[in-house]
Formats: sequence, C-alpha cells, structure tokens
Amino acid sequence: MAQGALKVIKKSGTKKSLTPKKAAKKIIAPRKNSAIATAKLKKKHSSAIAVGTEKLLSSRVGHLEVLKGSRREIAKKEALKQAKERIAKRAEKSK
Repeated sequence: MAQGALKVIKKSGTKKSLTPKKAAKKIIAPRKNSAIATAKLKKKHSSAIAVGTEKLLSSRVGHLEVLKGSRREIAKKEALKQAKERIAKRAEKSK
C-alpha cells in the first residue's frame, strides 16, 4: 500500500505577550467601593503599626531612629537652636 506525504500540523496556542511579566502590576486594585475603603484603612493602619514597632524597638536599644521631618529640616532646627544659645551666651557676657 502506498502512503501519501505526511501532513504538517501547526501548533495552536497563544502568542507570547510583548511586555514582560516584571512590568505587570503585582497588586490588583479593588473596584468595589467597600473594598476600596477597606484597602485604604489597611494601608493606613499597617504603616502606623510599622512606625510604632520601630519606635518600640529603638527605645529598647537606646536610640531613636524614627525622626520627624527630613534631614535638612532637622539640620536647620539644630542650627537655629545653636544660634540662639550663642546669642544667649553673648548677652550674659555683656551684662
């Protein structure tokens, strides 16, 4: 028996997307109003818990790492404090 040529079968399937998986969002945002409100509260309280924990640990270690304000604001406050002390010392000497 003579047989014909073999049929070529193409693989069917989905095409690979052009965007890599790393660029995709990791967390899908909620769409229902109640879920949105819950997500906002969760985000707010989780950050408060983290700050509280940081303060607790730093107080036990002996130094406080959580500072209010940026580095520049803190430096500016310290400079003003030192300037006031210098002025007070000069005023005492002149009396």
